[in-house]
Amino acid sequence: MAQDAISYDKKELTAIKRAFKAMDEQALEEAKKKSNALADFLRGKIITASYGREKAPEVARRIAEGSKVSKSSKLGELSIGYASQRFSGGATTQQLWGGMEFGSKKFSQFPTWNPQGYFIYPTLRANQGELVKQWEQSFSEIVKRFD
Repeated sequence: MAQDAISYDKKELTAIKRAFKAMDEQALEEAKKKSNALADFLRGKIITASYGREKAPEVARRIAEGSKVSKSSKLGELSIGYASQRFSGGATTQQLWGGMEFGSKKFSQFPTWNPQGYFIYPTLRANQGELVKQWEQSFSEIVKRFD
């Protein structure tokens, strides 16, 4: 069963950007806290999903556990894969995360190619509706409180 992605049109994104510009420092800090809490929640879900991997579960766990939530983001940004996170063979999570997430037809160390992803993107899709709902609710509360 396919689920439609939740998206904002350009007009809605412009309105959100304008609302952020109109917020004072205290409201922005509150927005950062709420957004980062949602990103941390999602990061935990991705880490949990990585434990269920059949092929190279230790690599998937290391990639997921090495993810970081941007503390300065007002939107709750999650980054995965860094050049500084090295494995004993010299590879980095930046080099391996794509192969572990989507697989490969060419390299046997990765799972079979799957354009839907294995643990990161399925987790994002499964939680997208709830995260957007909670973010919108939090954002509305902040705007009302500081308006």
